[in-house]
Amino acid sequence: MPMRLGWFVAALMLVSGLGTAGARAGDGVLERVQRNGFLRCGVSLSGTGLAVLDEQGRWQGFYVDLCRAVAAAVTGSADNLEILETASGNRFTAVTDGTADMTVAGATWTQEREGRLGVSFPVVQMYDGQGFMAHRSLGVARLADVRGASVCVIAETTTQRNLERWAAANPGARLTIRTVQSTDGALTAFFNHHCDMLTNDRVSLFAQRLLKAPVPSDYIILPDVISKEPISPAVAAGDQRWERIVRWVVLSLVAAEELGITAANAPALKGRTDVLPETRRMLGTDPGVGAALGLDDGWVLRVLAAVGNYGELFERHLGHGSPLGIDRGMNDLWTRGGLMFAPPLGG
Repeated sequence: MPMRLGWFVAALMLVSGLGTAGARAGDGVLERVQRNGFLRCGVSLSGTGLAVLDEQGRWQGFYVDLCRAVAAAVTGSADNLEILETASGNRFTAVTDGTADMTVAGATWTQEREGRLGVSFPVVQMYDGQGFMAHRSLGVARLADVRGASVCVIAETTTQRNLERWAAANPGARLTIRTVQSTDGALTAFFNHHCDMLTNDRVSLFAQRLLKAPVPSDYIILPDVISKEPISPAVAAGDQRWERIVRWVVLSLVAAEELGITAANAPALKGRTDVLPETRRMLGTDPGVGAALGLDDGWVLRVLAAVGNYGELFERHLGHGSPLGIDRGMNDLWTRGGLMFAPPLGG
């Protein structure tokens, strides 16, 4: 089913409980996806650059392209994809009940979630931190300036717990916490002046300001970060091969950037013998990159053709080549002071 229509049908599946249709006893997720011929991937409507519907009703953004990358690896084409719109209340149950094969929805990887919810977090796709957006009229430049303000936060999230801990440790800020049930509810409350500040992951705040703010310049994103937020895809726990596939699809993007492999030069590099062994293995010139995952050796080439390497993906949707203009920061390669690196492919 084409990705353009898949989000609508998949949303109906979430309501009707049809998402597990076609499952067979003993199946792993890879077998299910390949038998169906497409990947079901849940994303949250997170704003410009992350996950948003364009004017033609097509999903676009960093999260969406990670779904496309996995679809390319396991089905042969990035277009073999159904997007399911998820929210904070169902982004994990969507994978545990089989409605979605994976979700890429801005979820923070925590030990409690892995232990309690029946999900696994294969890999950090982005490092972020919880920040604050304020009405410029509040007259604050950073959290230290706040002396009495209301803050909207999505209920029953790590964001709420982080905010409560910070408020308890900083009573001088005199924060009033107002919980809402959804991202849209929090944005509506904030932009309608029902609260002075909004807290969320900083990348999401940049995206939401650009997408939803009546006049983006009327709102300031404070420089303070009150948490560490390793953002990861989520898959159902217990299927180690599927978890490895999702992990290595993301890591292949990082490894490609480390090796200088791009969407443009990857086809020319394939087959050459005067390149690094890692490059030959990654591009399938030397065999083995697919066998351990149950895939063919051409999967990395398909992924790079679909979305580019990690740096290309980040810059296109979030970085200085995008409307958001966010610095790579922690999401830069380790060789440039960031946290992103990929383990070796062979050895």
